[in-house]
Order: sequence, then C-alpha cells, then structure tokens
Amino acid sequence: MEKSPATEVSDLPASKRQRPNHPDTAAKYKGPSVDDFAPTSMTRAEFDLLSRNQQKKVMRQEMWDERSAEFKEKQRIKRAESRRRQKRRIAAGEAPAKRKPEEQTRSGYQFVIDMDFDDKMADKEIKSVCSQIVRCYSANRQGPQYSDLHVTKLHTRCRQRFDTAITDHPSWMPTRISLHDTEYMDLFAKEKLVYFTADSPNVVEKLDPKKVYIIGGIVDKNRYPRLTLDKAEQQGIAHAQLPIGQYIQMSSRKVITVNQMFEILVKFIESGNWKSAFMEVIPQRKFKDDKPEVSDSESAQEDSKDE
Repeated sequence: MEKSPATEVSDLPASKRQRPNHPDTAAKYKGPSVDDFAPTSMTRAEFDLLSRNQQKKVMRQEMWDERSAEFKEKQRIKRAESRRRQKRRIAAGEAPAKRKPEEQTRSGYQFVIDMDFDDKMADKEIKSVCSQIVRCYSANRQGPQYSDLHVTKLHTRCRQRFDTAITDHPSWMPTRISLHDTEYMDLFAKEKLVYFTADSPNVVEKLDPKKVYIIGGIVDKNRYPRLTLDKAEQQGIAHAQLPIGQYIQMSSRKVITVNQMFEILVKFIESGNWKSAFMEVIPQRKFKDDKPEVSDSESAQEDSKDE
C-alpha cells in the first residue's frame, strides 16, 4: 500500500499549527517541559509543589529573564540599522529629512484625541490605538508647522500601555503633544469644541484656529455606531465630519485610523487643499477604480492592514 505523503506544518490549519502538542506538529515544535525544567528562583522541591499552570508561568518568566538582555540587544541593533537605512534614503532623495524643532513654526490650530473609550476596546485594540498616538506625535514633529495636540482621558489600560511599552513618552516634546488624565471639557471652553465624527450631518469646509477639534481615540471595528456623535450631543458640543466624500471614493466602508485623521489635518494645514491631503494620506488600495471613495472620517477606527 502506498503511503500518503507526510503532512507539512504549513499545510495544516492555523489552529493545529498553533498547538505544539498536536500529534501532527509535536515533533516539529517540541519545547521545554516543566518536568525537565531546573528552576533558579526556587528549589526543585518548591517547584514541584506548584500547580501545573504555576510551574509553566515560573518557567516562562525565568526563560524570559534569561533571554531578555539578548532580545533587547537585537532590538537595539535593529533600530540602529533602521536609522542607517533611513539616512541612506534621505541622502538618495527617496525620503524627506526630519525637521529640527527650531525649523517648525506653530500653526495655531488645536486638536484633541479623546481616549475616553478604554472600556470599549479589547487589549489588541488598546495596543493599536496607543501606537496610532505615537504616529500622531511623529507627524506633528515632521511638517513645516506643528499644531497643539492634546491627548485627554488617558487612563486605565491605555495609560498602562504608555507606562510599560511606550516608555520614552516622558521625554516627548510638550509643545508637540500633551497627555492628560482629564476630560477636554476641563481644558477648553465648551463653545470652542468641535467633535469629528462620520455620523455628523455637518461637513467642515475649512479649519478655524479659534476652534478645538476632537478626534475619537477608539478602535472599535464598527461595534459602536454613533458613539462619538452621541457623546458630542450629550455634552452639547458641535460636531462635524471631513469632506472626504466630496473629493474621493473608497472601495470599502469609510474607515480612517486616528493617525490618518490627524495626518490629513496636518497636510491640509500645509496645503489648504483637502483633496491632496486625502490622496497623500489615505492608502491607494482603498480607492475605488482609481477614484477615491472615502467615506467620512470616523477617525478613530482601525484599519488593521495599516497596523
């Protein structure tokens, strides 16, 4: 009888590839066992008194402690190489050079990223929206002008993410971004506030430097329709959406990330042209038949392919 060919790991369903103890993949993914593990933080006798799950946690932690220095060194080398590549691109004219802070002028415009949606996001979405804030800070440092950017209601899991994973944020330039635990209503006069939301019937044609524009800091996968509009109406503040539909069409629902929304505003301040701002920031793959359909700008929703 002819034997069937051996199953390759790449041919297996993802659920099987992710389980090292599956019979088809055990040989490929054989890892350390708690039965053979020699703990360093306690005696073997103490280790044996722990439950199986506790033993695994101790083993994983000790293995990480042992390898963390090596991992950090690899990351340092990777970042250094990335900086060298960027310098080569700049020298070749393939990328714009970063501007020094003294080369930027203040635009006079004010923006807020509202992070008051921590309880409505999964851990993966918390990680994503925090990364988008980092990109907003970067965008605010690179253009010829910078705007006043405030992040409000940064608390609970988002604050923990900043404190544990974005550890350089205390050294960020306060003129380019300000992090607050408080609500924007505590920082600005109510009549100055305008909340950007895709559900608003109002369309912004130009930006007013006397206003403070709010971007919803949430990655929600469309689970909460009208969330930001309802909040604006409950607080009695103005709301509006960007004129995306007037200039471009998108091949799918209008989804714009927090950083894309802010970058569009930055580009518009530079050029005064909405269409060029949309075309420069929104990924080309989203355009419908080479003529962008972009829906409004529920600014804080995630485009997972951009993460």
